[in-house]
Amino acid sequence: MSARSFRWAIAGVVLGIVLAACETTKIAGGGPAPQTPPVSPAPPVSGGNSGGPLDFASSGNAEFDSWRVQFASRAASSGRQVETIRAVLDGLVPVEQTVQAQSFDNQAEFVKPIWDYAKSAVSPTRVTNGQTKLAASLTTFDSIEAAYAPPREVVAAIWGMESSYGSFIGTDDAPRVLASQAAIGRRKDFNEGELLAIMQLIEGGAATRDQFRKASWAGALGQTQFMPSSMLQYGRDFDSDGIKDLWSNTGDALASAANYLSAYGWRKGQPWAIETRIPEGYDYSLGDGRKLTVAAWKATGLLPATTADFADSDALQAELFLPAGSYGPAFLLFENFGIIKRYNNADSYALAVGLLADRLAGRPDLSRPWPTDIQMLTQQEAKDLQAALNKLGYTAGAVDGIIGRGTRGALQKFQKDRSLTADGFPTTAMLATVVEAASAT
Repeated sequence: MSARSFRWAIAGVVLGIVLAACETTKIAGGGPAPQTPPVSPAPPVSGGNSGGPLDFASSGNAEFDSWRVQFASRAASSGRQVETIRAVLDGLVPVEQTVQAQSFDNQAEFVKPIWDYAKSAVSPTRVTNGQTKLAASLTTFDSIEAAYAPPREVVAAIWGMESSYGSFIGTDDAPRVLASQAAIGRRKDFNEGELLAIMQLIEGGAATRDQFRKASWAGALGQTQFMPSSMLQYGRDFDSDGIKDLWSNTGDALASAANYLSAYGWRKGQPWAIETRIPEGYDYSLGDGRKLTVAAWKATGLLPATTADFADSDALQAELFLPAGSYGPAFLLFENFGIIKRYNNADSYALAVGLLADRLAGRPDLSRPWPTDIQMLTQQEAKDLQAALNKLGYTAGAVDGIIGRGTRGALQKFQKDRSLTADGFPTTAMLATVVEAASAT
C-alpha cells in the first residue's frame, strides 16, 4: 500500500489532465529492475555510537558510504539497536541513479493519457480476476467490511491495482532503494524515516530482514504496497497470529488497506464518484475545483449518466471533474475520491481504482467513451504552454512540463476570458492558440 506521505511524482511524457502539481510518493511496483554496479574491495568504513562500533565494508561509492555512517549514528541515537542497524544497512550497494530515475519518471499514472491508464487498470482480465477473488474470499471480505468503513470492492480494487491481487509484490530490496535515495539527498528525511520504520518493524517482530528483500522499486511492501511507516502505523494482524504479514497473508494485507482508508476518513455508505451528463452549452469553467452540493450541481443542469438519479446524495458536497475536458466522460467527485488519493496522490490512480471498484461490484460501464483520437502534448509542448500562460499573466506555476491542476486552472481562465470552451484541457490546437496570444504581447 502506499505511504501516509504522498507518492513519488515527476513524469517524462506529459499527461495533460490529471496530476496534482506537487511531488507525490509512488508506491505501486514495476519499472526497470535496478542494476548492481561492481564493488571494489576497500577497507571498512567506521562510525561509532554508544551501542558499539558500526563498521561497513565500502560500497564503492564514497558519497553513499559517508551518508551510511552518519545515518547509522543517527539511528543509534534514536534508540535503534546496533544489530538491527547492521542488519538493515550492511552490504548495501546504491542503486545506479539513472536506473532509479527511469523508474520514477516512467510511472504509468504520470506518463499515459488517462484513457490508456484506465483501460489498462480496468481490463477485462483484471475485472474477471477480481470478481473471482471476491467470490473465493467471501468470509474474509465479510469480516473486513464489518470492521472497517470502505466497501469490499474498493479494497479489492486497490489490491488489484497494487499487486494484481497478490501475484506480484516486487523483487527489490527496500532498504537498498530507500538508502540510495536518501544518500543523494532526494527526500532525505522521508527516506531515512522509512528506514527507521523498517528497523522498528524488525525489532518489534512484525517482519524479518529477509521479507524486506521483496519490495517495489520505491520501497513499498506486500500485496497492498505499504511503505514501511504505513505498515508500522496502519498494518493489521487480521488472523491474530501475532504477525502483520503483508507479503503472504492476504487477510493481513487487505485489513491493513481497509484500516488505512478508514483512518483517513472514508465516508461509509457514500460514493466515490458518479458519472454525470453535461448538457449542451454548459459552462465548463464550473469544473475549476469548486465544491457544491449535488442539489446545486443539478440546478446547473447536470444529470446522472447511467442511473435514474443521483441517489440520496443531494446534500453531499461534490466537485465537477473533467479528466478529458469537454471531450470525454465527466464525474461528480465526493470526499471518498480524495481518500483514495491518500493511497497515491494522482487523479488518474484514484479514478482507476474507483472505476475498477464499480466494475467489480457489477455497476455499469461509462456511458461516454474516452477521446482516444486526441494527441496529448509532449513534455516540451507542455512547457511551452506553461511558459505562454505565465507570460500572459495566467499563473500556471513552474515550467516543468507537468500538466497539473494549476496549469489546467490557468488555461481555463485564459479560455474563459476569450469566450472559448473553458474546460482546461490542453490540446495541441489550444497550445497553438495560447502561444499565438503570448507572442502578440
